[in-house]
Amino acid sequence: MYVGLTGGINFGGAKVVEDYHVLVNTPQSPAAAGQEKKYQSLGQNKGSQFGVYFSYSFTRKLSFVFEPSFQTTSFNYATAYSWSDTVNGSDFNIEMMHQQKLSGVNLPLLARYDFTFSQFSPYVQGGIFMSFGHHARKTIFYDNTIDDEVDKETADQTGEADLTRHMNKANVGLSAGAGVTWFANYFAISLESNFRYGFRSMVNDRNRYADYTGFSVQYLDALDQLKLFNLDIQLSIIFPIDNSISLGILRKSRY
Repeated sequence: MYVGLTGGINFGGAKVVEDYHVLVNTPQSPAAAGQEKKYQSLGQNKGSQFGVYFSYSFTRKLSFVFEPSFQTTSFNYATAYSWSDTVNGSDFNIEMMHQQKLSGVNLPLLARYDFTFSQFSPYVQGGIFMSFGHHARKTIFYDNTIDDEVDKETADQTGEADLTRHMNKANVGLSAGAGVTWFANYFAISLESNFRYGFRSMVNDRNRYADYTGFSVQYLDALDQLKLFNLDIQLSIIFPIDNSISLGILRKSRY
């Protein structure tokens, strides 16, 4: 058995199951008036996680791993609206970057297979996870130029609003990853990456148009129905419960 600490960074993404809008285009709307949200790519949505590590080995190469952690993740999307005032001869444009940050507890249970029985051991692992949301918050950055870019450094922004009641609390899904472990005499260090995909839709349908944030009316914002996925990179330092076993493993691996 091993116990230890783990932590690292993650990148979040969203798969749209069904899209929703506050406004609906009419048949007279121009083709450019589409309201599809533009989601940022996986590498643009950063978060972090930290937790504890438990593993139990059934054989030299097969073990079960449990890594409960507290995780923050994010997903961002952009919207834009443009109106023409034909009476006064003026136009109004607004482009917005919607930033959502989610935090909660992640509970992955994985089966791990080590390819070697030596001091450096590459491995793969896979299994299931459950997650429980703790808090969700939202900020909108905006400017008045529609150019497919909102500079967060110079753009105006709203205050941070509570998004928790718009999100479902629990999720379940699959997790798979790979890594490498370096075993020393009294501890081991692992570097790994895992991909997780949640099966449950994230947005609470009953609260979709409830204006808890104050953004639905003022910024014409309604969340799409989403499924979230996540790629993490983390470092773990672990210690054997019975150090004599660890030393025995290393001695066998050297001969």
